Amino acid sequence: MQLILDTNAMRFQASGGFEPRLDKDGVHRRDKSGGTNHPLWAVKLVAWSDGDAETILVTVAADNPPKVDQGQFVYVDRLQAMPWVQNGNSRVAFRAKSVLPEGNTGASK
Repeated sequence: MQLILDTNAMRFQASGGFEPRLDKDGVHRRDKSGGTNHPLWAVKLVAWSDGDAETILVTVAADNPPKVDQGQFVYVDRLQAMPWVQNGNSRVAFRAKSVLPEGNTGASK
């Protein structure tokens, strides 16, 4: 089951650039669940909504991630929440089809 989030009432701001997602051995992880085998990259985003903000780590699969700068507003396409449990602790991972600077998408919010 895919849990796609409605982000229409949110804005997203990068807290830095993309970094490679590494496995426990330091090897760049690749997209297995999406079927692309592209490298995985992560970016920390501040998700702004009415009077509230939360920092989330969003992973995307791409050969080369787009360049985003700290403080830059971005468009997040198809944000997905993926709940998981490890050692009895519930967590949520976030993935997106893409994260692009707002001016590059024509989809500014």
